[in-house]
Amino acid sequence: MNYNKPKFAKIFYLIYRLIMGFALIFVYHLPKFIIWLLELSYAYVFNNSSNLTADPKEHLKRARKMLRTNKNSLLLYIAVELRFALERIINFQVLLADGSNNMLKEYDPVKKRKYISILDPVANFAHNIFYRDKETNKKYLWGVYKPIDINKVSYIKGRLGDLLHAREGIRLGVSDDNWYLETRRFLNESVKYLSNHIKNNAQYFSVKNLKSFQVEKIEV
Repeated sequence: MNYNKPKFAKIFYLIYRLIMGFALIFVYHLPKFIIWLLELSYAYVFNNSSNLTADPKEHLKRARKMLRTNKNSLLLYIAVELRFALERIINFQVLLADGSNNMLKEYDPVKKRKYISILDPVANFAHNIFYRDKETNKKYLWGVYKPIDINKVSYIKGRLGDLLHAREGIRLGVSDDNWYLETRRFLNESVKYLSNHIKNNAQYFSVKNLKSFQVEKIEV
């Protein structure tokens, strides 16, 4: 009997591993597979340029694509994409600032930008954001917050509003008319400004009240 114990223990161990491996399919591998499918589905929806998302980068991407075609017939559609991008950029800041429901329902990006200044005047200035290690008390640069200029928001919003209304005096069909040239220049500059604003921009309100982070105003 003593000679069979090691063999029995080995068989028992193999059966145990088989049962545990089978159980892991349901408690580990299957949930992980389901999560992977959900992530794949999320990526398909929100990284699909043909879908409408709340990401201002998608609006700006479509605006740049239409600008590259150099077609005057697309200028108004570019203006719509820019208006959406502008609204979503400001709206995201209000959300992070825990703004009121009434302000979240507001569509005017200028009013929303002014509301951000009321919530915290400090948000009008650029800041370095540092992460502070509690154990060593050392701080590391985590990101840079770049506020969107309220005068720039007002200017872009106003010009876009002018474009999205029927105008008299435009020489339709004349591709080199000065109005088309000026409009294209304005749209290009606005796309560039908004794209640079959201690029690598750490949001002030996302870390404002977190003890692990420290914000320091950038002196100009």
